Amino acid sequence: MSNRTIFAIMAAVAVAAIVGLWFAIKGGGDEVKPTVTSAKGSGSGAWVGTQHGPAGGRPLDPSLPTPPGSKPPENPKAYSVNGAIVHDMRSGNHEPFTPSANPAPANNRKLQPTLTKAIADRVRDAMHECVKLMPDGVRGEKPRLEGSINIAIKDKKVLINKADLIVNDVNGDAKEATRQCIAGKTMAITHAAGEEADLESYDINLSFTLI
Repeated sequence: MSNRTIFAIMAAVAVAAIVGLWFAIKGGGDEVKPTVTSAKGSGSGAWVGTQHGPAGGRPLDPSLPTPPGSKPPENPKAYSVNGAIVHDMRSGNHEPFTPSANPAPANNRKLQPTLTKAIADRVRDAMHECVKLMPDGVRGEKPRLEGSINIAIKDKKVLINKADLIVNDVNGDAKEATRQCIAGKTMAITHAAGEEADLESYDINLSFTLI
């Protein structure tokens, strides 16, 4: 047998071995194919295209089931407050919003500082008159008059609606007697309002050393 014949036989055997190995590998398992799941299906299918949603997550599609561990948003609560509809977007159970009993004016009107100072000075004058009636030795180290007054403006004149006043660091019955004296004189105050328009309610805070 010639060398050429021997090489031809060896080549045929090698080819047969390669073909047999290929068929053995192919027949040993199913072909692996990518799984594509429809948008309305379940499972972890593949998707192609730009992802919109949480990092590393799927696109946000309302038709998809809610992912495990997540909570769907609750419907907002709606209720009426002073004729306005309020949509409460907070999660969980909360009491309806209740506005302040004495809200600030819608236009946030501010009176002239010169006018409010003049009215406060009138209250301080009333305080001085009442302090003169106090017995000796009833005042402590730091006696003060604290509180607020509520005023109105009618026909260019300031009127006092209410006087919420507190006398601090005064001993005995003189404390309440002095408070009533100052509050009574304060309620009697009237003052020119200049060119200020009518106003139903306006608070002025007060803090004076009781002298």
